[in-house]
Amino acid sequence: MVAHADRAHVGQAAASVGSTIYDGDQLSTEAGGVLRISGPALTLQLDAQSLLILRHPADTDDSIQADLACGTLVFAAARNGSISVVANDALIRPATKVATLAHIRVVNSKELRIYAQRGALEFSYHGESEVIEEGAAYRVLLDPSEKEAAALESAKVHYKFLLLVIGIAAGIAIPVVIHDMESPDKPGSASHHSAQKP
Repeated sequence: MVAHADRAHVGQAAASVGSTIYDGDQLSTEAGGVLRISGPALTLQLDAQSLLILRHPADTDDSIQADLACGTLVFAAARNGSISVVANDALIRPATKVATLAHIRVVNSKELRIYAQRGALEFSYHGESEVIEEGAAYRVLLDPSEKEAAALESAKVHYKFLLLVIGIAAGIAIPVVIHDMESPDKPGSASHHSAQKP
């Protein structure tokens, strides 16, 4: 259900508070826009100039798949909330059954920025995976060239991707969203405040 909408759309229509989101719906925001949707164990926020398609895979009971085509997605999942985010063919999801708060930004077709604000994340891409620990922020380069891999000695190097640690103070170019949760297991039940970029 839509909890907050400003310069946002569900399909071609303007998003409005209280609207129900269905399997396959396309969600988007304009410049300066924001869209927040909430369920019993999951809250998703799209920041400005973002595009997302929500899916409910047929082989799962309660899992949500969020296909992030561009822009920034912030999700807060309770322990019993199940979500997988697909971005540039990469898969990002909570690593364990704990309350999780994560920021994911598509920079371009070869780069993502990921911040595991609360709880660890499992990152997978073309058969390789890595755990992003709670509190860590990474610049993720997909399909790096040998030259890129050789030049970045401090990165976590895989054949298919590189993880470069970046500081939270740098904002990882993601607006920080603060969730004042009444309970870590009920992210959808709390108030939300947007903070300015650091």
